[in-house]
Amino acid sequence: MSVRIGIIGCGDWGRNHIGTASSLGALAAVADADPRRAAVAAAAVGTEPLTPDKLLARSDIDGVILALPPHRHAAAALEVLAAGKHLLVEKPMSLDMAGAEAIVAAARASGAVAMTGHLLRFHPAFEALEALVRDGVLGRLRYIHTTRIGLGKFFAQTDALWDIAPHDLSMLIAITGALPVRVHLEGAAMLTEAPDFAHLHLTFPDGVRSHSFISRLSPRRDRRFTVIGDGGMAVYDDLEPWPRKLALYRHRILNRDGAIRVEGVEPDYIAVAEMPPLMAEQRHFIDCIATRTAPRASVAEGLDVLRVLAAVDGQRRQLADAPRSLQ
Repeated sequence: MSVRIGIIGCGDWGRNHIGTASSLGALAAVADADPRRAAVAAAAVGTEPLTPDKLLARSDIDGVILALPPHRHAAAALEVLAAGKHLLVEKPMSLDMAGAEAIVAAARASGAVAMTGHLLRFHPAFEALEALVRDGVLGRLRYIHTTRIGLGKFFAQTDALWDIAPHDLSMLIAITGALPVRVHLEGAAMLTEAPDFAHLHLTFPDGVRSHSFISRLSPRRDRRFTVIGDGGMAVYDDLEPWPRKLALYRHRILNRDGAIRVEGVEPDYIAVAEMPPLMAEQRHFIDCIATRTAPRASVAEGLDVLRVLAAVDGQRRQLADAPRSLQ
């Protein structure tokens, strides 16, 4: 089966999707609310520019990728599913729980392949990290800390948590296999009333704890995901070159009569395939359509990520409404 993909949204990230789908030989057409932007994006890869409505009406298009401003994702995703197309919607797939729940319900009713664009779930280094955890190389998991900071373009409708944290939350849920039972947020706002910096602390059912530092206004970039177990430690650092993206530390922790000593060792670098995660993500989407198999990073998993964000928002509102006291 030759799967054909249409892409709605020809902004910065949409053009990345367009270039990738074209290189895979799967691109059928592109669309945007701005016809001029659609025409420019289509001309760059030699495909056809359409309006979103006309793209959804095309019978030769099997799946649709949505790369829109986040506040438009939910309504557009429901239109894609109603048109009988398979769906890959960028994150966050909705800015409220009602929209996300409606997408999940519509996907289940239609039987469509429906994914959320949690890109880093498909990064070869993260997939190798998942394998280390699954195979017990790190022993029992105890603590995870993540850092995702830097400067870049973002949408004014979202804060740092909704804009950036879904990456790390999707990986945390995948690694632990569970939703957190407790959340705690410490944040600060600079450009908007919502946090541009955030420290997010999570506790998972089996006692694993995590801490995530998130900022969209940092003068330097840092992209690390560190997993600590009682049998070893591993660091996925996306800013390292490919041969060093995943480091395994086989430290020994010795407890002799109450004196604890750590024997540090140099890291072993785990070999991973050099594949852009966006290409891996699109290949997975296409393969799932062709074979009618359930995808990773499904919209149901995307809903789990939004549940965590909603819990954090609830805590933030409680703190904002609480009476001020020095005690």
